[in-house]
Amino acid sequence: MTPVGGLRKQSKGRGLATLVLAVLGVTAGLCTVFALAVTAGNAWVEHAQAQWPEVRALVQKCGVDIYTHKPEAYWIDCSISYVVRGEEIVSHIHSHTTPAPRRVVSQEPAQQFEKLQEWVDGHPEGTPIVVHYDPANLKKAVLVSTDMPLGGPDTPKNLKLLEFFAASTVLLLIAMRIAWPTTASNDLR
Repeated sequence: MTPVGGLRKQSKGRGLATLVLAVLGVTAGLCTVFALAVTAGNAWVEHAQAQWPEVRALVQKCGVDIYTHKPEAYWIDCSISYVVRGEEIVSHIHSHTTPAPRRVVSQEPAQQFEKLQEWVDGHPEGTPIVVHYDPANLKKAVLVSTDMPLGGPDTPKNLKLLEFFAASTVLLLIAMRIAWPTTASNDLR
């Protein structure tokens, strides 16, 4: 038989563990809901963009340039041209950003800056590239599928993040249920 003081001490420890797990579980749950909303929004936009007309564009100039809205970050910025209804359109496509190499301690995948530069070197002036353009704004073009590092749709990456948060929520809730304090009547049976 367990002494009453021992039971109380065990319950306090389990209660604290349950509280910590509950807070972490609720936080992970909120992150899951937020990730779901962002993923759904991005998927909706990217689905609409995939329905836009496809056109073969030519690279006019590509470079790994400084991203002006974020200090010491770089991105691929390409000037492209394509013809729609007999009119030549000049537009830009770009990748997401990556920190300057000197600011990176560890990066996954490794050597992003170098990969951006390799892609740019492989796409000199005149290189054909397939884009989708917005019929309502002919100068807006997007890459629906691409080999550009840090380019293309965000939905696949968002789904991975959503899966991580959802799995974390489930695991934390299971751990919380396991750590749930038992009552004295349950211990005496």
